[in-house]
Amino acid sequence: MEINSVFSKKRQAIIDKAFNLTISTYPEGGISFLKGKHEQFTNPVGYNIYQSIQKIVDNLIADESLESFVSSIEEIIRIRAVQDFTPSQAVGFIFLLKKAIYDELYSDVDLFQLMDYLSRIDSLALIAFDIFMKYREKIYDLKSKELIDRTWWVLKKWNIVSEINDEKDETVQK
Repeated sequence: MEINSVFSKKRQAIIDKAFNLTISTYPEGGISFLKGKHEQFTNPVGYNIYQSIQKIVDNLIADESLESFVSSIEEIIRIRAVQDFTPSQAVGFIFLLKKAIYDELYSDVDLFQLMDYLSRIDSLALIAFDIFMKYREKIYDLKSKELIDRTWWVLKKWNIVSEINDEKDETVQK
């Protein structure tokens, strides 16, 4: 049987398993809250993770190009980049998705065909890591700008510095 047709039949089981594996990476107290995946406004994190995993699975089934996965992966990485996850933990949800797919499909399809299919997911992990680094750089830039602004404010408050006009001296002739 072709892998995409088996994948389509087991789509919902794969999505649910990947979602449960992903939220299991969160601290104990948050797991039960995150399971409320259908409540967009009361649980936006769980909802966005679930919806993004669903889009990733649908793109895999449709055999879409790697670029089509970026927005879905970015949605999850944006959430995990601001949390206390290491880079490997933040990107690890891709491998949990891979595990969910393997667990659901290994008994119904040819193993070599499955391994070839799963190798595509490794490319998604690289994309996820690039996205994670982009967001972490943004966070560190914001933190450094905030520190500079605070320092400048304190220095101005204590009259240690004053603003300097950035105008050129008009007496200098070219």
